[in-house]
This record gives sequence, C-alpha cells and structure tokens, in this order.
Amino acid sequence: MLFEMARALRSLTRSPITSALHSARHMARPFRFEEGGVVPHEGRVEDQNDDGDFLLPADVDPMAVALALDEKLRHGQTTPGLGDDPMMLLERRSGGRIVVGGHHLLRLGDGNFAKGKRFMRSLIARIRHRQ
Repeated sequence: MLFEMARALRSLTRSPITSALHSARHMARPFRFEEGGVVPHEGRVEDQNDDGDFLLPADVDPMAVALALDEKLRHGQTTPGLGDDPMMLLERRSGGRIVVGGHHLLRLGDGNFAKGKRFMRSLIARIRHRQ
C-alpha cells in the first residue's frame, strides 16, 4: 500500500514530457527479451529463403558470375542496352549472402530448375578454374 502511494505521488511530480517518453518507450518495447522465453512469431520478418534460389559460394567473384549470366541470357550478344546492369541478376540476402533468383534459374535452364542449377555449377567451376 505504501509502495502504491509512493508511485501515485511520483506521478504527480513527473513532467508531462517525461510521462510521454516513458509511455512511448513502454509501447515500443512490448516484449521483455531480457527475461528470456520464446519470441512470438507475429510481426517477425522472415528471411526470404526460397529453395529455387542458387546460393553463390563466398570464394567466387559475384561480378564474374553476373557478367557470365548476362552474356548467357543475351544469347551471346555482348552489347548491353542503355541502363542495363548485370548485377541486377543477383540478389543480396541477409548475412551478406548472394543468390541467383529462381526465375533467372528457370531462364538459364529453359524452364527447368535442375538444368539452371547444373548450368550454375558448371559456370562456378569454370570461374574457379580461371582464378
């Protein structure tokens, strides 16, 4: 009872700005992560882990892969159009991972993911052999 009275008296002496800041901080941190426990699934951003994507190994130069993919998808034409960027074929994911999207694998494999992944494996082997 004495503790409740002290809290009530403290709230009378607190400035309105301090009260507003305290309320904002309280609303911004609805979960007590310090206490441990399970974090709720709602509102969490999931990593876009698509099984159709091809993860590039860390030892392979992404620019060399992007240029080779761009040449393959242009059917050997080496003249890019205005504003074409070969790095647009690659996507950066969380943790710095670089992947080739599944839709590009379909294009590389003529509509077949397995053929697109085979092409990527052979391309990476060629690039590693050149390094």
